[in-house]
Amino acid sequence: FLWNSVLIAGGSTILGLIVAIPAAWSMAFVPSHRTKDILLWMLSTKMLPAVGVLYPIYLLFIQLGLLDSRAGLVIVMMLINLPIIVWMLYTYFREIPVEILEAARMDGATLREEVLYILTPMAIPGIASTMLLNFILAWNEAFWTLNLTAVNAAPLTAFIASYSSPEGLFFAKLSAASTMAIAPILILGWFSQKQLVRGLTFGAVK
Repeated sequence: FLWNSVLIAGGSTILGLIVAIPAAWSMAFVPSHRTKDILLWMLSTKMLPAVGVLYPIYLLFIQLGLLDSRAGLVIVMMLINLPIIVWMLYTYFREIPVEILEAARMDGATLREEVLYILTPMAIPGIASTMLLNFILAWNEAFWTLNLTAVNAAPLTAFIASYSSPEGLFFAKLSAASTMAIAPILILGWFSQKQLVRGLTFGAVK
């Protein structure tokens, strides 16, 4: 269960960044007249009750053979957290002077080199805080893990929920499992708190 949680949370975080960094770059540095509308639409998807789309996603997973699989949960976690990742990266990228990117282009940098070697290193604090927040959200997600998994891809959230039974709650086992689920996040937050604080305050003071 612990290994499933690590793979699902880590995989969704990496996949989300791969999608979100180019999207946030285009919205921050090559905006169109519909950029704000797209951002608001993406944010509105987070307000949609998850149960409203559970049935079609469940049927889609059955058809694609993704039910009770790590790959399926990675995709779902990435999609539900993608609006937050794009919004955070967009905010951080907006604080980077566009003149630096223009200078890189004048020196012959391609679009790929501009994103990988100029933009990304400058936004490391923001990317680090975004990664940590997305990892925590994916790690703690219970609704989708309980409905889309059974045995093979069940993470810690499903493991903890299994201690609830008609006979009552097994408090000792539940406490031990909850501690095991919380400990990695606390340790990760402790070691990355410097980057997290820098990322969350990035651009707040000029």
